[in-house]
Amino acid sequence: MAIQLALFFLSACEKTALTTASDSIGRPVVEAYLSPGQTPSVKITYQLAFGSSDTLVKPIDNLQVFIETDGGTYPLNYSVSDTAYLADGSWQVQAGQTYRLRFDYNGGTVTAESVIPPKPGGFSASTGSIAIPQFSPGSGTFPTFPDPIELGWENTDGAYYLVVVENLETNPEAIFEDNGTTNRPPRPTFRSEPEQTNTFEIGFQNFQYYGTHRVVLFRLNAEYASLYDDNGNSSQNLTSPYSNVAGGLGIFTGLNADTLMVR
Repeated sequence: MAIQLALFFLSACEKTALTTASDSIGRPVVEAYLSPGQTPSVKITYQLAFGSSDTLVKPIDNLQVFIETDGGTYPLNYSVSDTAYLADGSWQVQAGQTYRLRFDYNGGTVTAESVIPPKPGGFSASTGSIAIPQFSPGSGTFPTFPDPIELGWENTDGAYYLVVVENLETNPEAIFEDNGTTNRPPRPTFRSEPEQTNTFEIGFQNFQYYGTHRVVLFRLNAEYASLYDDNGNSSQNLTSPYSNVAGGLGIFTGLNADTLMVR
């Protein structure tokens, strides 16, 4: 459950592929994040042409999609409700395995490959809670600021990591008054950017609500981290974003995660 929720926020950062309106068919756009214990899911959509009046990407739902690994070849079936190709539940992704995506499109074969990284090791927090300092305007005294929560984990091989923090309260209580000037999310979540590090600090100023928060540490492959790289796009210079899909566009990658709670 934790990984599924965090994947939603991970996928939200993916950049949009570019083509021109003169391209007759374009290339399929793949989006897949494979993690242990989860049913494999692959979204495949039509490429949205730059300058097109369309604002929503459209799924391609008539393909024969396969994922191959050392243990065999597995077909994926299209789910209308998920707008994605799903495995049938007879197998699950395993850490350390290499998975290869394959399907035919417009007379060619689209392929991609990724390995599932191991689970993060030694994930810990310096404390399980943090106190929000109380401000009393006009009192003449300054509040005492608490030390940040220090997250740490093992990283002996220079892997990429990303932290996602999500409030779990059903009706979270806001720390600071909104006064209607900001669009505060109903279930606030914040995340770091992928870094080759083994530490991350969460200060009290990062939190918008009181209560229990889930902290998910993702170990990522380099291809996912590449999505965050600046590709130099501007109104005068439009280029396609990073892709590890041969014969198409998008991202097909593996990740793994560990979770702890803070209050």
